[in-house]
Amino acid sequence: MQITVKYRADLAALTKISGESMEADNIKDVLKHLKNRFGAQAEKLAKTMLIVVNGRSILLLKAFKTALKDGDEVSFLPICGGG
Repeated sequence: MQITVKYRADLAALTKISGESMEADNIKDVLKHLKNRFGAQAEKLAKTMLIVVNGRSILLLKAFKTALKDGDEVSFLPICGGG
Protein backbone atom coordinates (compact mmCIF):
# COMPACT_ATOMS: atom_id res chain seq x y z
CA MET A 1 0.00 0.00 0.00
CA GLN A 2 1.62 3.27 -1.14
CA ILE A 3 1.03 6.52 0.71
CA THR A 4 2.49 10.00 0.31
CA VAL A 5 4.13 11.72 3.26
CA LYS A 6 4.75 15.47 3.34
CA TYR A 7 7.22 17.09 5.71
CA ARG A 8 6.93 20.76 6.65
CA ALA A 9 8.86 23.33 8.69
CA ASP A 10 11.57 21.93 11.01
CA LEU A 11 10.93 18.34 9.94
CA ALA A 12 11.56 19.22 6.29
CA ALA A 13 14.76 21.00 7.32
CA LEU A 14 15.91 18.00 9.37
CA THR A 15 15.13 15.39 6.71
CA LYS A 16 16.25 17.67 3.84
CA ILE A 17 13.23 16.56 1.79
CA SER A 18 9.68 17.89 1.55
CA GLY A 19 8.06 14.52 1.08
CA GLU A 20 8.27 10.95 -0.12
CA SER A 21 6.21 7.89 -0.98
CA MET A 22 6.33 4.81 1.21
CA GLU A 23 4.47 1.73 2.30
CA ALA A 24 2.76 1.98 5.69
CA ASP A 25 -0.29 0.44 7.34
CA ASN A 26 -0.70 3.07 10.06
CA ILE A 27 0.85 6.20 11.56
CA LYS A 28 3.11 4.11 13.82
CA ASP A 29 4.69 2.65 10.65
CA VAL A 30 5.33 6.15 9.31
CA LEU A 31 7.02 7.19 12.56
CA LYS A 32 9.11 4.01 12.55
CA HIS A 33 10.21 4.80 8.99
CA LEU A 34 11.20 8.32 10.07
CA LYS A 35 13.31 6.94 12.92
CA ASN A 36 14.98 4.29 10.76
CA ARG A 37 15.75 6.65 7.87
CA PHE A 38 16.46 9.96 9.62
CA GLY A 39 17.15 9.07 13.27
CA ALA A 40 15.43 9.31 16.64
CA GLN A 41 15.45 13.12 16.53
CA ALA A 42 13.22 13.09 13.44
CA GLU A 43 10.73 10.74 15.09
CA LYS A 44 10.70 12.84 18.27
CA LEU A 45 10.13 16.06 16.31
CA ALA A 46 7.38 14.45 14.21
CA LYS A 47 5.49 13.47 17.37
CA THR A 48 5.34 17.14 18.44
CA MET A 49 3.75 18.23 15.16
CA LEU A 50 0.17 18.21 13.95
CA ILE A 51 -0.19 14.96 11.99
CA VAL A 52 -3.00 14.87 9.44
CA VAL A 53 -4.29 12.15 7.13
CA ASN A 54 -5.99 13.55 4.05
CA GLY A 55 -6.38 16.87 5.89
CA ARG A 56 -7.87 15.39 9.07
CA SER A 57 -6.00 15.39 12.39
CA ILE A 58 -5.11 11.95 13.71
CA LEU A 59 -6.36 13.22 17.09
CA LEU A 60 -9.87 13.03 15.60
CA LEU A 61 -9.19 9.50 14.37
CA LYS A 62 -7.25 6.81 16.26
CA ALA A 63 -4.07 8.78 16.98
CA PHE A 64 -0.92 6.78 16.20
CA LYS A 65 -3.05 3.69 15.49
CA THR A 66 -4.83 5.47 12.62
CA ALA A 67 -5.01 3.01 9.72
CA LEU A 68 -3.84 4.10 6.28
CA LYS A 69 -5.03 2.98 2.87
CA ASP A 70 -3.53 3.13 -0.59
CA GLY A 71 -3.27 6.69 -1.86
CA ASP A 72 -3.57 8.42 1.54
CA GLU A 73 -1.56 11.57 2.22
CA VAL A 74 0.03 12.05 5.63
CA SER A 75 1.32 15.53 6.46
CA PHE A 76 3.40 16.73 9.38
CA LEU A 77 2.52 20.35 10.06
CA PRO A 78 3.90 22.86 12.56
CA ILE A 79 1.60 23.73 15.43
CA CYS A 80 0.86 27.44 15.43
CA GLY A 81 -0.81 29.40 18.17
CA GLY A 82 -1.92 32.91 18.62
CA GLY A 83 -4.26 35.11 20.44
